[in-house]
Amino acid sequence: MTDNKSIGRIVSCIHRHSGIHISKQLEPYNIGRGQLHYLMILNNKDGINQEYLAEELMMDKATSARAIKKLEDEGFITRKRDDNDHRAYEIYITDKGKNMIPEMRKVLKNWSQKLLDGFTEEEKTLLFDFLERIEENATEDH
Repeated sequence: MTDNKSIGRIVSCIHRHSGIHISKQLEPYNIGRGQLHYLMILNNKDGINQEYLAEELMMDKATSARAIKKLEDEGFITRKRDDNDHRAYEIYITDKGKNMIPEMRKVLKNWSQKLLDGFTEEEKTLLFDFLERIEENATEDH
């Protein structure tokens, strides 16, 4: 690897551009890129608590609380006191939230296609293999 190449810089640049693109696409729905991930998880695991969501997304509790509040204010989720722990809330995706899932998947798919434009199937397979190995290396101590 040459001195002027940095994995961190490249990943950071892709992350920033992804955030900008996804935010623009979701702006008409009053959903930010941060809230998108909460809805995607709730679509698969409805009724989980706020702490689980924060851990799943590796976010601090305050950031998660703000994202959940925004989603609730927009009508994409509802919160209900946990019957077993009255300090905690179970979070449920509403019909409005469920109706957004296809649009969010479309936005994510279109962005992925843009990022992979010009890659062969073999290159895509190799890229994902390499990225998964990098992810494993990055998370093995956590």
